[in-house]
Amino acid sequence: MRFGITYNLEYRPEVHRSEKRYMDLILEQSMLLDRLGFDAVWYSEHHTGRYSFGNPAVMAAAAAVKTENIRIGTGVSLLPLHNPILLAEEFALVDVLSNGRLEYGIGRGYVPHEYNWMEVPMAESHSRYHEIMDFLIQVWTAEGKTDFPGKHFQINDYQCFPKPIQKPFPAIYASAGGSMESFVWAGEKGFHLGTALFLPDISMLVNGIAAYEEALAKAGHDRAQREVMAITQMFCHRDHETAIAKGRVFANNYYRFFAELSGATASNPIYPYYSTVDALDLNANGQLLLGSPEALIERISGYQESYGLDYMMMEIAQGGAEHEEICEALETFASEVMPHFRQSEQQREKMTA
Repeated sequence: MRFGITYNLEYRPEVHRSEKRYMDLILEQSMLLDRLGFDAVWYSEHHTGRYSFGNPAVMAAAAAVKTENIRIGTGVSLLPLHNPILLAEEFALVDVLSNGRLEYGIGRGYVPHEYNWMEVPMAESHSRYHEIMDFLIQVWTAEGKTDFPGKHFQINDYQCFPKPIQKPFPAIYASAGGSMESFVWAGEKGFHLGTALFLPDISMLVNGIAAYEEALAKAGHDRAQREVMAITQMFCHRDHETAIAKGRVFANNYYRFFAELSGATASNPIYPYYSTVDALDLNANGQLLLGSPEALIERISGYQESYGLDYMMMEIAQGGAEHEEICEALETFASEVMPHFRQSEQQREKMTA
């Protein structure tokens, strides 16, 4: 089991004060994650104001030069909103600057306004998403110049520079949650899978992961060489009741903010759901990681058994938590939760050696 933190930012002036200070704190926390032995730190992309990063490649590059071992990723890069040449060059450069530490999380996004602002038809989101990923793989692996005769992009005589350090290309984590087709596509392409535990309909997750694994096998990909990653909100404190109480406030604040990102959402069930859902109920249903180290160890072990998770990605920076509270929670999780799973992995390796 690997562990990472994703930053879906939620800027609150009363807590973070200046925007500059907020970015500095995220970088400071990223360096702390590196020192604590977390496996990865990811930065998300959105364009709705006060939420996530408009250009996660910039933040990833900044983190790359300030850290040494932690892998650096995107959670996620919204492919359909971009020209693929820019994506190829930006994230290849992140891989170079990080000395081959990029984990490239990809997705389509879910905020209609972003497609309107970028003048990209949302009806084309799937076809653009798939085509752009094909382009990235082609130009990251091509020797010399190459042509790409796509439906949306016709690009001739192009060569990506610099090329990624990782060969054949950086690890790709394809997001899936709302549609079975996304799970299947990720498996067919042989990508790692990224999904979420705090979805409105958690019941589909078992079937979705099964569909992903079936598609992997049919396409000739080795499941043992692929990761199933899931993301959820986390708040860890040595006192269980404190963790529940504070984590509930932070998660609920985030959900309300999340629900108001776009006004044109009447037909999208995500938004009314997060405008009323209570994190206490989600945590009781096993969908969040709010609690003491002992409680989180038990829950994560359950995720491994129920979903076959290899990779636990967590959000902790939302909802108005102070920097010191975030750092304390990260330190507690790293010192008291992560070692349990590291030791378990070492024991399994000894048994199979």
